[in-house]
Amino acid sequence: MAADPHCIPCERYDTWIEIEVRDEHNRSFKGLKATLTDDTGKSETVTLKEGPVVVRGFAVGPIAVKLETQPWLKAAQSREILKDGQSAVPAYVAKKVGYDETLREHIKATTGDLCLTAPEQPLPEAHQEGKAGSVRFFTKHSYVIEVKGYQINVLRIGVFFDGTGNNTYNAESGLKKVEQWLAETCSDPAQREKELRGCQMGQLPVGDSAANDITNVGKLFNQYDLTAGPLVVHSYISGIGTRDPVAGKDGLEYRSDNMLTKGLDLDFGGENTSIVGKVNQACSQGITDAVKRDLREVLPNIECIHRIVFDVFGFSRGAAAARHFVNVIDQKTDHPLVQAIANTPTIRLKAGFDWANRDDVRITFVGIFDTVASSYHPSLNIHLQDDCAERVVHLTALDEVRKHFPLTRVTPTAIGSSIPPHFTELALPGAHSDLGGGYYSRWSLPNPNSDPALTECLELERFMSEEATSTPDDESQAYRQAYAYAEEKIAQGWVGRLHPRLLRAAIPPVGAISLIPYSFIRRRGKDDLWPKKAVYVEVVMSRVVEGEYSRIPLHMMVEAGRAASVPFKAWRSKDKQLQLEPLSAKLPAVNLTKLDEVWALAATEQGVVKNLSQQLSAEVYQSLRRDYVHRSASNQGIASPANTSKFETTVSKERRHIIGNEEA
Repeated sequence: MAADPHCIPCERYDTWIEIEVRDEHNRSFKGLKATLTDDTGKSETVTLKEGPVVVRGFAVGPIAVKLETQPWLKAAQSREILKDGQSAVPAYVAKKVGYDETLREHIKATTGDLCLTAPEQPLPEAHQEGKAGSVRFFTKHSYVIEVKGYQINVLRIGVFFDGTGNNTYNAESGLKKVEQWLAETCSDPAQREKELRGCQMGQLPVGDSAANDITNVGKLFNQYDLTAGPLVVHSYISGIGTRDPVAGKDGLEYRSDNMLTKGLDLDFGGENTSIVGKVNQACSQGITDAVKRDLREVLPNIECIHRIVFDVFGFSRGAAAARHFVNVIDQKTDHPLVQAIANTPTIRLKAGFDWANRDDVRITFVGIFDTVASSYHPSLNIHLQDDCAERVVHLTALDEVRKHFPLTRVTPTAIGSSIPPHFTELALPGAHSDLGGGYYSRWSLPNPNSDPALTECLELERFMSEEATSTPDDESQAYRQAYAYAEEKIAQGWVGRLHPRLLRAAIPPVGAISLIPYSFIRRRGKDDLWPKKAVYVEVVMSRVVEGEYSRIPLHMMVEAGRAASVPFKAWRSKDKQLQLEPLSAKLPAVNLTKLDEVWALAATEQGVVKNLSQQLSAEVYQSLRRDYVHRSASNQGIASPANTSKFETTVSKERRHIIGNEEA
């Protein structure tokens, strides 16, 4: 019955209206408050029930039906649009009669039609007031109001934190210079002796982050499949201490690394290159930039985002950044990402989106390689709560022993005898970057003469003793210590032979450890009648190390992620970045393809702490070290010396410092 527009509103408040609000799946909005107002301004507020609600005390005529805006938006935007079949609401309407034997009427409405006040953010066009047609209500009528549903949108974001001194952009630029160096310098016998010596000793023409290959974090970023769903995004955050290139008048300008931050993990001069700084960078800009980039075609058509889930990855200090990021985001409302998304109009969250509620924001997967913090930052927090994520996988490096690279495990204690049921921690052979990637492989370098880029020439250790002037250098205590140290390294498999005496100016032979003794007379004043001789012995190892091994831990992380529904592409073993087949002239003793077949699915097992080297014979482990495992600890530079322990029984007494998750 339509109202006559010329009628004067009646002031007798004795009529009724019956309402019921349902979604396209015929579910009620039980518990929400509805305010009904007649043309005289008289209002009644009622609570919606599972069935119809009769409201009395109105003047005859039109009735406005409105719901309290914020609770209404939160409820309405959580109801999914009907994708298949027909709505069950019409049949539900016809099944019963309304109050006072009145026929029930089926009214279609939008969210905007029923908002009591204007929403803070504009509703998607299809849900704005009036988009379902004219929606009017009158007294003495019984209405079933069917509200248009929403496309339920889950935004999946992969966040990839690279390691200290690792930067994909700089690596790609550096690779071009390395290729040029191999072609123009190392392959030209007419080059000067100095340049050729640099080739023989693996002295690359670039340094810092430009001297590394793309790490496993960078490769995981490339493996993250943006076509796996309508709202999949990936954000790459370059490594701690590195600066991304900036636009210049002649193209990209590449910038040197911040050495102070690489050393101390503190930001200087307003930069954000520390662990905490990189996390802040990700939250304040990196993630929103990635959303706008990866979803530029679909964002305009997204009504609103109902849930955000994160897959978080990291290596080295980037693993520490990943852990800190989890603690910044999980159940928190005060981080920069909240404001960054609020300031991005194209990223529309549902009404009542609650950053502190895991139903709205959840860390689904944490995949980290060999966590190292080594930080002086007071606000860093890398302790992972048992329930911080649905799945946590940590791969650690057994052959990493550097003093300034202590491992922070995800097991409660350093001993690592227990672990939460959805966590996994596996220890693998290899140095730090054998797990996290960054060493060159022949597959990365098109030049057939790739040996110079794969050459590792290191002063492992230097020994000193004070001797009588008549004592030959090779009979000194320093020489005996150096010899024992070298024999231990050979027994461990790093190289196959010892060169017992090498001149200081000579190029160390490849595939060997060389001892380089030298001495000088030390007088304690001009009148010293009994001077001593200071003997020094350098232990230098030179070898060519193949770079394919790091693809095994990469494959393990991909499969662990895929088992947990992380949208990684299927593993393609023939991909140049994923290849395990050797390209070296001399085939390595260990077949990486077969080893990969054994270990690829190891990280899919949950609730385990394992040392995978225990599955290898001593001979296989030695061969793996000789051909594929890099030696990161050395006597070169303040960041590289090995950590030692008085409790270690080996000659070198090398032992990595390990920290438990509870200590973190």
